[in-house]
Amino acid sequence: MRARIDALTGRVSMYRLATITLAIVLAQAVLFAFLDVIGPDPYAILGTLGVVIVATLGANEIAARLARVVPHRESSVITALIVTCIVQPSLTTPGLVAAAGAGVLAALSKYILVWRGRHLLNPAATGVWVAGLIGYGFGQGVGFWWVATPALLPAVAVGALLLLDRTRRLDVGLVFVLLTIVLIGARLVATGTAPLGAVTTVLQLFPVVFLAGFMLSEPLTLPPRRWQQWLTAAVTAAAFSIPFGVGPIYTSPELALVIGNVVAFAVSRRGGASLRLVERAPLSEHATEYRFEPSRPLAFEPGQYLELHLPHRADIRGTRRTFSIASAPEAALGTAASIGSGPRVAIGMRTPEGGSSFKAALAQLEPGARIAVTQVAGDFLLPRDPAVPLLMVAGGIGMTPFASQLASLAARGEQRDIVLLVVSSNPGEVLYREAAEAAGARIVEASPDQLTPDALPELVPDLASRRGFVSGAPSLVATARTALRRAGVRRVHTDYFAGY
Repeated sequence: MRARIDALTGRVSMYRLATITLAIVLAQAVLFAFLDVIGPDPYAILGTLGVVIVATLGANEIAARLARVVPHRESSVITALIVTCIVQPSLTTPGLVAAAGAGVLAALSKYILVWRGRHLLNPAATGVWVAGLIGYGFGQGVGFWWVATPALLPAVAVGALLLLDRTRRLDVGLVFVLLTIVLIGARLVATGTAPLGAVTTVLQLFPVVFLAGFMLSEPLTLPPRRWQQWLTAAVTAAAFSIPFGVGPIYTSPELALVIGNVVAFAVSRRGGASLRLVERAPLSEHATEYRFEPSRPLAFEPGQYLELHLPHRADIRGTRRTFSIASAPEAALGTAASIGSGPRVAIGMRTPEGGSSFKAALAQLEPGARIAVTQVAGDFLLPRDPAVPLLMVAGGIGMTPFASQLASLAARGEQRDIVLLVVSSNPGEVLYREAAEAAGARIVEASPDQLTPDALPELVPDLASRRGFVSGAPSLVATARTALRRAGVRRVHTDYFAGY
């Protein structure tokens, strides 16, 4: 089931999946409005949607040209769709002006409220909140959150689950939703509401599911580590649930998310960067390594990934892709011998015939060309205790995060008990073999049909005493994880390749 879901959602980019799910929610809303199932006027929803899209995309185009960057239009479309779900649908001039203003402010926030090339706050929440502050003196409210209605909850919940699952942020969403239910539910129960009724009220009449799935989960404003993400979710839930007010500043879902974003920035000041292509080198007949020089010291931990933004005429997967970093952090900081002179960052990828438009555009870059890094994140990290014996299961290009970890161990001179199980359809092919050997890992080769609870103990007799790490294609990861657990491995960590 896990592999099937990944295969389905992995056919499109994260941005396209968000666009599709939001469009479905809005389409259902219009239909329900025509049928009088929900309150808003259907023509008001459509009119507001049109105005917000034009305003958001227009502001984004102008701001991008002034900043001399390529506009990311699909991101702006997503922002416009979210803003439409938040502001009050209207066909009046003041209402449409307020909605358009929220869209414009949301777009501009991506260029004004930035830190080293990264926007700090969720654009839709920021736009709606600031527009509300401006409209406060004129008696014009903005944040309405009409999407929080029982009739739309099933569609919103399915969309939220798909996005949270795709980004592997389901636990983060649950932290926010459950804590919000506890905090608001406790107040409702104190006023006489039955506990079950309190839970139902929070889920149906408060935008907790929408905010968790479509806004809190935004990768660019979430910190990179899981504990930091849980903290952000908890702070957002508290700000969402505990009433307060000082003049025009009062409790609202959009302000709660802005506060959560500020906390996320405080615990992890991640900035954007760019990489200058130095060279590319073949890893195998169908895999290539790209080597870059970072524009500034790029801090990351072995096993983390980065997201690259490469403007081009994109296919359905979009202009951004994530790749595990294959080089050691010491090489990126220039503190260890690397693949060339100066700081270096390397990524490895499959390069099959007829691959994605992103990989085709990347293959056409000339040395010296620059590509933007929009985020560095991930929790696929080795345990801090060097005494823990490890089993690394690498499927094909899934070797890349292990290459970074093994190269870092070698650079630091740290010895660990590691068995590297390489699963390949091509006998004898072990990508980054040199890094594994330099770190002293014991290499065991296997075929995909040996990923079974019976065959694995024959390949690695002491696997039950080891902590498992699995990286590769979604189908291989799902198979290996299940087989390892059934073979006695208690803890198995997996690395997820979105849009593999």
